[in-house]
Amino acid sequence: MSGHYRNYKDVLHKLESIPMFGRQGKSAANFSLEPIRNFCEKLGNPQNKFRSVHVAGTNGKGTTCRMLASVYQEAGYRTGLYTSPHLADYRERFTVNSKWIPKQYLLRFFQEHSGLIESHKLTYFELSTAVAYWYFSEMETDVAILETGLGGRLDATNIVKPMVTVITSVGLDHTDLLGDTVEMIAAEKAGIIKPNTPVVAGQVPEAALEKIRRVADSLNAPLLSVADQKKLIDELEPAPNKSEIGSLAARLNRPSVLLALHCSSGSLPVSNKAIESGLAVWQKRYPAGAAFRKIHPLYPWYFDAAHNTEALGVLKQQLREIAPLKRWIYVMAIMNDKLTPAFAEELDDFSQILYYQMDFKRAASIGKVRQFVPGAEEFQSKGMSEKEWVQKYKSELVIFGGSFYFYETVERWMENIADL
Repeated sequence: MSGHYRNYKDVLHKLESIPMFGRQGKSAANFSLEPIRNFCEKLGNPQNKFRSVHVAGTNGKGTTCRMLASVYQEAGYRTGLYTSPHLADYRERFTVNSKWIPKQYLLRFFQEHSGLIESHKLTYFELSTAVAYWYFSEMETDVAILETGLGGRLDATNIVKPMVTVITSVGLDHTDLLGDTVEMIAAEKAGIIKPNTPVVAGQVPEAALEKIRRVADSLNAPLLSVADQKKLIDELEPAPNKSEIGSLAARLNRPSVLLALHCSSGSLPVSNKAIESGLAVWQKRYPAGAAFRKIHPLYPWYFDAAHNTEALGVLKQQLREIAPLKRWIYVMAIMNDKLTPAFAEELDDFSQILYYQMDFKRAASIGKVRQFVPGAEEFQSKGMSEKEWVQKYKSELVIFGGSFYFYETVERWMENIADL
């Protein structure tokens, strides 16, 4: 049954008609596993047809997922990777051996399952997750790395039976949905832990680790925490001077990756050579981390999606490796629920804050931003042309960021000013 999906544009039109949490907030979320579970049962439970590694965390989960995928791929396994949100193209969310899902596969999914899609009314993220499960099953992947969207316990990815689960970090983010203490958020992240299945805990506070430990013990799930496994991590490390390897994102998440590979080695053995090669390939592709990138070939302008206090702290460390923070101008777009006194305090080190208000329901207004950052200026002064803006800032160190959803706008600007 092909329904009304004649081409890929029809697929995108359908997706764009579904409210997205990233833009709309909790009104576009569904905190129950029943819809995705019922939908996938009708699909034949594709999520059970491949091995998986399930990754949650406040920060670092995207980096950890990509590092793991790179290693498994270098080891010769057909490797799926599901991440969110996408930066510029919806197909980025689904890759097999580093290649985006082809448009014809997405069209086929929507054509073959149009009746199911219409009758079940999944959220944007639930439907995307079902696509990932279906695609990885169709491609007969040996292993898929799955990144949670929000929290873990009630996240649509949480119907899988993974080889290992990973909780990269726990911080105060999405407090309106996950709880306003580290322990409460840790409990939501720990919801991905499965009975008798190893769990790796990365850079987490002691209070969060204790909560994770209690959940793991109750499920007889072996827990390997980075804090407690330094000797094992050293034994697993294939390269010398590991503390100096790669970007800050790589250094922070590398121990979790090594422990996860160790935990899954019974099902998918990986050699030291594959680990070293896989991490080197990842580092070449993302020299400063998965979300940090230079966005203009001539001007010293960069993008990073740091959208909470902890992530902004990591970004500042990365920027310091290039130049002192007082030399940086921060062009920010941010969601209302991300704007906190602690986040605003982290901004004090920048020389100038320019604010761009995105056209989303969740986006903070310039008035709200100025309550937290009194010196914030509007990104583009009234009457200032793109050419004038470029001339004013082309020699300045500029970091654009604050939200993944800002990237599409920034990329469009970069295309518009390519010849200026």
